[in-house]
Amino acid sequence: MGGCVDHNKMMTRTGLQMSVAALLGLITCVALNLWLFRFGVIIGLVGLNLSKHLLIAYLCQVMGVNRRKEHEQKPRQSPLSPSTADGE
Repeated sequence: MGGCVDHNKMMTRTGLQMSVAALLGLITCVALNLWLFRFGVIIGLVGLNLSKHLLIAYLCQVMGVNRRKEHEQKPRQSPLSPSTADGE
């Protein structure tokens, strides 16, 4: 029975595979940049900078940057938490 699942390994989604929505977003950013550069270099550079930040945010989200691991424990309270600081 374990052999039937082996043929599905090719179908697993990799971390950097783009969805249709991400591809549409990328095309929109490129089209917006081309359109903004028609108005001037400064406005085009501002749009390019915005697109760059959107791309980096998407890549960080897909790659799991700053994602909590399941085995991490919740942060502990400080010894001087407000409930014990009064001394009561």
